[in-house]
Amino acid sequence: MEEKNKTRHIIIMVICIILYIIMYLLMGPLLPDSLRPYVGIGSVVEIAISTALVVTNGKRGFIAGCVLNVFATLMALMAYINGQTTALQGVAIDVISILMLYFIYYFLDRSETQRAELSKQYEQIMDANRLLQEKDEALRTLAYHDRQSGMNNMHYFREQIDEAVKNQVPFTIIYIDIDNFKGINDTFGPKTGDAAMKVFAERISGYCGNKYISARTSDEFGVLMSGEQTEADVLNTIEQLRRLFGEPVSVQGANLSLTASYGIVVHPRDGRTSETLLDSAIMAVYNAKANGKDRPCFFSQA
Repeated sequence: MEEKNKTRHIIIMVICIILYIIMYLLMGPLLPDSLRPYVGIGSVVEIAISTALVVTNGKRGFIAGCVLNVFATLMALMAYINGQTTALQGVAIDVISILMLYFIYYFLDRSETQRAELSKQYEQIMDANRLLQEKDEALRTLAYHDRQSGMNNMHYFREQIDEAVKNQVPFTIIYIDIDNFKGINDTFGPKTGDAAMKVFAERISGYCGNKYISARTSDEFGVLMSGEQTEADVLNTIEQLRRLFGEPVSVQGANLSLTASYGIVVHPRDGRTSETLLDSAIMAVYNAKANGKDRPCFFSQA
């Protein structure tokens, strides 16, 4: 595109030069005496052509326009020296044309420089804005995601609960605590425990997808099921989660098959704040563990 514009400008410059020369010849040596009173019109046309050279071709056009007008000035001076007194008017017009071309070129060049500077500043601002957005996204990732597994963290989970409470949306929370997980760390080491937790986080995230909101906090997980849910719906979801934990995991040379306990709370029945709901879900989890583990427990005020 830029190459095409450059070619077009050169063509315009060549046409302008040819027109200027033709106009000079017609208004100069070839002009009949009967048309001498109209020399001023020709001068105006020459000025217009010179201006077009500068506007369309910048520095190249300015140089070409100056060369043409200097040549016309020299010819007019020679004519004046040879006794043609009216040629002095042509000298004045040509000198004025050169000065005018200079001012036009100066302001065009200045405008182009300012435009380039503004364009550069705009690009710098856009680059800075992009960097800020990237940093903001990185900070948001750190603030709302678990570093080890990449899963949403409990800070994000609480905000989603608060948003649903604010909008008066009914929902159910399933709070998941892996049974005897401390024993895995004690037996196989923290690295094995972390690797296993990462696998379970990936399984839960994959199962929930965009259907449910899921999150991890330390050794626990949370699942938020938006909308009215029947007890059968909740128990069916928990059964799917139980299968995810029951599927063997091979990490760090250890083969693990785990169970988990599930605490269930319902909004607005069991609470109207994220803190109350999560506390109630933890109480339900403790009750599930106290009654044999590997089972769900609905929170009850009793």
